[in-house]
Parts: sequence; C-alpha cells; structure tokens
Amino acid sequence: MNDVTGVALSGMRAAQQSVQVAAHNVANLATPDAPRLQLQRDAAAQGGVDTRVTSHGDTDPTAPLGDLLAAKAEVVAFAANAALIRREDQMLGSLLDRQA
Repeated sequence: MNDVTGVALSGMRAAQQSVQVAAHNVANLATPDAPRLQLQRDAAAQGGVDTRVTSHGDTDPTAPLGDLLAAKAEVVAFAANAALIRREDQMLGSLLDRQA
C-alpha cells in the first residue's frame, strides 16, 4: 500500500469511528449513567490520522445537535477519502495502460 492510500484509509477509519461515537452518544441520551464519548485525533508519524475514544462528562444540552452535525460532516469526509482512493486507482491504471 502506498502513502496516499494509507493516509486516505486512516481518514476513512477516523470518520467511521467518529460516526460510531456520535451514534453512541445520541442512542444513550436517555441513559443517565452512560458516558459521553469523544474521538481524539492525532497526526500519525507515517502520515494519516491516529484516533482514540475518550469518555467525557459533558452535560451540555446542545451536545446531541453537535453529535448529529459531526456525524454528517464525517460522512462527507469519508466520501472525500474514498474519492481520493478511486482517483489514485484510476491514475495507476492509466499509467499501467501507457506502459503496456
């Protein structure tokens, strides 16, 4: 796997985890003891994104709206990374066609 693919895949994994965290938070709104989760992102040494899920004691009443908006943004980020992988595949195919 080359660097572009690895970076795009790590972005897709981060987007997927963020949607899962948002879904957890929204699904547990009525559960008094359920912790709110938050996804922490850090730059990976080899490129891309490293993530970790942390528990968060926030009781902000606007948090569910933020979770839903974040999930929507992550769907767009996932699609952008997928488009990057598709374009890279097309470019590689074009280069191989020229060599053949």
